[in-house]
Amino acid sequence: MQIPEHEQREIELRKLAQEYGCSLSFTYIGNGAKHMEEEIIRRIQEADRSMRESRLWLIAVASALASILSAMAAWVAVYFSFRGRP
Repeated sequence: MQIPEHEQREIELRKLAQEYGCSLSFTYIGNGAKHMEEEIIRRIQEADRSMRESRLWLIAVASALASILSAMAAWVAVYFSFRGRP
């Protein structure tokens, strides 16, 4: 017996939602046997967006540190260029 395609899709979406840590609360239709596919997809997309955005702060901090190091290198270069003059 083969599982119908729409049911297989729902199973895969539920697995993905659980991997992303999405809540499946209030996504049931009727007697609780069927999930609202659109709502699960929306929650998965939101979780994915949140994970991407949480990585962006790391890039911002690294960029700020690179800017600070660059400014410090410029100050050191200026200091040594004036120090060597008579």
